[in-house]
Amino acid sequence: MAETLIEKLDRFGRALDSRSRQLPRWVIPACLAASIAAAALLYLYPSPREFPMDDAYIHFVYAENLAAHAQLYFSFPDEKGVAASSFLWIVLLAAGRLAGIPPHVAAKILGTLSLIVVSVGVYELLRRAWTPLRAAAAASLIAFSGNMLWFSLNGMETTLFLALGVLTILSHRSERWGWFGFLAAALTLTRPEGLFLLAALALVEVIAYGRPRREFLLAASVGLLLAAPWYGYLKFRTGHFLPTSASAKQLGSALATDFVLKQYHLPQFIGRLSNLLYPALWIAYLLEFALGGIALPPPEIRLAGAAGSPSVDISVWSFAAAAMVIWLAFLGWKNFFKPRQWNAWARDPNRRELLALFFWVVLHNLAYMILLPIPGTASRYGAVNYIVLWIGIAAGFSSLARLPARRWAAGLFLLVIAASNGLYWNRVYDANIEHMVNARVPAAHYVRDFRADDLCAAFDVGSLRYYSGRPIVEMAALLEPDGADKFVNGGADKYLVERGATCLVLPGRAGRQSEGMLDFASIMGLTSSPLFEMELVKVFEIDHDRWLLGYLPTVNYQASVAIYRLKMK
Repeated sequence: MAETLIEKLDRFGRALDSRSRQLPRWVIPACLAASIAAAALLYLYPSPREFPMDDAYIHFVYAENLAAHAQLYFSFPDEKGVAASSFLWIVLLAAGRLAGIPPHVAAKILGTLSLIVVSVGVYELLRRAWTPLRAAAAASLIAFSGNMLWFSLNGMETTLFLALGVLTILSHRSERWGWFGFLAAALTLTRPEGLFLLAALALVEVIAYGRPRREFLLAASVGLLLAAPWYGYLKFRTGHFLPTSASAKQLGSALATDFVLKQYHLPQFIGRLSNLLYPALWIAYLLEFALGGIALPPPEIRLAGAAGSPSVDISVWSFAAAAMVIWLAFLGWKNFFKPRQWNAWARDPNRRELLALFFWVVLHNLAYMILLPIPGTASRYGAVNYIVLWIGIAAGFSSLARLPARRWAAGLFLLVIAASNGLYWNRVYDANIEHMVNARVPAAHYVRDFRADDLCAAFDVGSLRYYSGRPIVEMAALLEPDGADKFVNGGADKYLVERGATCLVLPGRAGRQSEGMLDFASIMGLTSSPLFEMELVKVFEIDHDRWLLGYLPTVNYQASVAIYRLKMK
């Protein structure tokens, strides 16, 4: 009976696959676009105005200042550093503001449209090598697996970067060199990591033709020349070719690692191995938060947190899910690790761009492993990994065509994982928004009502600056090219006094280990300063369990926002 049912299901699958080939070319892309738009609206239901990341509001402030004053600054026009990671994102938001579109509306529209482009672009990328149904399944898994919807609505450039990357690959495949040059410039202006895609495409050109074709070199050179003025401006303004936010992230990662190792009496050599531990960190994150570990239904087991991190409940089904997705990904991508096949694939127009995508992911992760070995908020620094991950899983699933029983069992399990992830990340998004609405924004409104001569300093400055409308002294080296000297060697307390700060807004109350892994006041030596005392005047927070729901997969904020008065000694 079971065998007969499987045979019927297999016939149904083949018939569906055959019918998908007869559909007009626009039907599947239109369905993908409509589904993504509907899912985005569901995500936005709790609060369509706010965002889960504080960094989004940093870009909003830059965009509004650029639109209003034609100057690129955050709090003070004479700032040396640049705290925003994406110049093109700022320009697009500023253009929207000039057209009468508020930044929060423009960001959500751009993010959703970008995810649609990613999904439809991946579908078109796979369409030549796969059937329409298989290509649509892979594109759907990428779009609806959870993280991508969160990325598209986080107010940042994450999905715009991916969309431009996919379009750059497609323009290379079609040899539309004018578009290729324009997209290469836009990609690099969105994030400097776009250079790794150009390097990956150049590598494919070398494998296929012995050297990059002249048209490719010309188009890529034009794209780089178009982007060069921005990086030249950064070098002139800050002394570095990257925004100050990049060095701030490196400094913050190093300080946080050192603090955790000392606070919890862990061996110091672990900090020196952070680069080598980067792949393991990513694998653990994927299994926990992207492939069902925390999202699948009960029964659950509790894993104790390490180094002060909260304990985590994971489903017992996650072990089977991990084994299955690793197996499917291995089946789908094993041939890409065979250099002997690269020559044939580089010359195959149906596989060449998939090889470029593979090289892009490898180069991207190597760079982060060396320079900044952390996944970032909700793993957004490596968002391109999810494209490769789900394409590989879909390819592995398709390889089971001759094993219908295994194929249907794996397919059902994949649907459960994807649906569970989508629902879980919707809950995470809601919890993130709840913290923003009930903790960060009220804290900004509280600071807004301070005396005119008060000047506050803060670590998380985006929403505080945006909603208070007041200049903020930034404490995370986002605006200081020499942050290590000013905040570590020179003393953060001395810096606050020199800048005239009278209050301090911290993520989490000083000395409270239950509010997150990091104690920012202790890290910066503020609690033992000989220059001032910190007087706690106000705390904004939400329910601890709700905070933990949003915190675990993002590590984006502490449990509370604490406001201190600085009383000079």
